Amino acid sequence: MLTLNISQQPAKMEITTVRADNNLTTTPPRLLIDTEAATVEIRQPQGELEIDWRPFRASYGIKDSGEFSRDNADRGRQIALETIGRIAEDGDQLARIESGQDAVVALATEANATPVPEVIWTWLEPPAIKYTAHQPEFRPTPARFSTELIRGTVNTDYEPYQFNLRMVQYPSITMWVTGYNDIDIRA
Repeated sequence: MLTLNISQQPAKMEITTVRADNNLTTTPPRLLIDTEAATVEIRQPQGELEIDWRPFRASYGIKDSGEFSRDNADRGRQIALETIGRIAEDGDQLARIESGQDAVVALATEANATPVPEVIWTWLEPPAIKYTAHQPEFRPTPARFSTELIRGTVNTDYEPYQFNLRMVQYPSITMWVTGYNDIDIRA
């Protein structure tokens, strides 16, 4: 009897896939802020104080050379006039013989008499005070503000989907007949 034998070899395929991959790397943005505070430099120059003590000192007798010379000249003139008046008065007293008084003794007694000191209250001039104030000096420095933006970056590394198809085994059909030794039919 003849037997028909059929042997099949299926097709074998090898499929390899690589998934798509998207790698994202980012650097964040940065904002750099630089500030400097405002400053004010204030300088206060000293004022000038002038005190003139001459009127005060002059009111109790201490004077500079110019005033002293003027006052002495005025005082000398006044003493000269008083002396002339006193001498004229003494001459008038000596000329009055009819009074019966010893005029020479009266004049000598008067000349040797110690005058009673006189205490007087007087006004003392205040010193002349002058003050000159100077304005303060301001030197402002304005505030400084600066910004710098460093942008962030986004880097993508995209690997696409890979699909590989490889034939590992091709399909085949083998047929043969058995039963007779001399017949072998293979297709």
